[in-house]
Amino acid sequence: MTDLRSARLLDTAVATLREEILPLLGDPVSRIKLDHVTRLLWDVSARLSAREAGLRTLVGTLSAVVCLPPPPADADLETLERLRGEAEAKVAEKLPEWLSGADGEGGEALAKLVAAERDFYISQDPDVANGSAVVYRGGRIESERVNAAGAGFPDLDAEGLTGYLRTRFGREEVTATGLKRIPGGFSKETIFFTLEDAVSGESDPLVIRKDLPVPLIEKTVVREFPLLKHLHAQGFPVAEPLWLEDDAARFGGAFLVSRRVAGTSDVATWSSDPERARAACNELARLLARLHTYDPVALGADPAVAALSAGEQMVREVDLWIDLFHRKRAEAFPLQELPLVWLRANVPPVLFDRPARVVHGDVGFHNLMFDENGQVTALLDWEFSTLGDPTQDLCFVRQFVEPIVGWDAFLAAYIAAGGAAPCEEASFFYDLWTRTRNAVGCVDAQTLFDRHMPHEMRFALAGHIFAPYMFVDQCEVLLSHLVQPVPA
Repeated sequence: MTDLRSARLLDTAVATLREEILPLLGDPVSRIKLDHVTRLLWDVSARLSAREAGLRTLVGTLSAVVCLPPPPADADLETLERLRGEAEAKVAEKLPEWLSGADGEGGEALAKLVAAERDFYISQDPDVANGSAVVYRGGRIESERVNAAGAGFPDLDAEGLTGYLRTRFGREEVTATGLKRIPGGFSKETIFFTLEDAVSGESDPLVIRKDLPVPLIEKTVVREFPLLKHLHAQGFPVAEPLWLEDDAARFGGAFLVSRRVAGTSDVATWSSDPERARAACNELARLLARLHTYDPVALGADPAVAALSAGEQMVREVDLWIDLFHRKRAEAFPLQELPLVWLRANVPPVLFDRPARVVHGDVGFHNLMFDENGQVTALLDWEFSTLGDPTQDLCFVRQFVEPIVGWDAFLAAYIAAGGAAPCEEASFFYDLWTRTRNAVGCVDAQTLFDRHMPHEMRFALAGHIFAPYMFVDQCEVLLSHLVQPVPA
């Protein structure tokens, strides 16, 4: 039976092993072992995706050569395997005759036999075409399986980036050096590089935040850039945005370039010290209060949109994600429909009396840079930013700060810095909303993997492995809210 889904997942695992792990292996024995592992995985993948079609062609050719009936059009894999065995038994009977007449009809039959078998194996592993030399080439890297659906997007390397910079600034003396891709980003690609100026001798450490060829959940840096410019102008701690390249075709995705900020997102450098941990969480509380007290218009929001209440903004946001889900899903997902329907019908009434503010939408230690003293140097990754109620950010950040300093202490620092008390009536709503939003993201990841980027391991995991976890989790949380336990 053909199983393209499983085959794609295996191919993605193989691509990750070969492209990201193999280059790091210096030991020849380890390279050979990895080569063997990928060969085994490719064989399984081919059996799931290409074996049935290849076997149908092979059996048809063999049957014609030995004068057997062609395979039925509706023959399944098991039937084709049996017919192949019957045809090969007939071939074994004919071999002595063919070998004795190899200069005539026997040679023609042998040539058809060899060509048919060769094509069958190449359909499952293209490297078969390179012959037995491959067996002795430990950790092959010259001939790789390429999935055409994932090919064709330009890559961003030092040479290409240097050419782009020289064209953009009209200066031949600038060079991009030290390109380094930073792991951990899910929906964007992060690349460090240094802009070298041969005339001035200056070196400027910069960072690129780039969309993927098809942006996940349709969030693009083009939308983030204006907000970052306004925030930086206000003195808010974000990486200074320098310019936006909105031509997605140039390097396979639009990108923005910022100055690199000092610090680390590793909280282990300060979280074990009670004093520094308290200082870091108090700093974060003040930072959020500052964000939530800005007038959205001062940060570039349309005045007419900014005038809508937090409740009206939430209705708009839920509608956008419902539309995204219905457009992006590749199949029916009933467990995703349930929380979306509930959220749309249960935006807390109190939110319609609260003014809208800019919310980050993903405030956690993974998106914060701290210096060695636990002071925030930058709040990163604004793709989920929107207009809404600050309670959303507070509900999300609670899981990070509560184990370190306690929620009451954090909230007291936030209110003392000018933040409004959270809307308790909306706490459950925002908890479910975050889970549901992430689940819809998994639905889109599945579609992106299946249709556009079949070698993106992160989308394979999110779309095909993690999505069911998300579906079940959000529905169980909703049910626990709707069905209260009966008192004993």
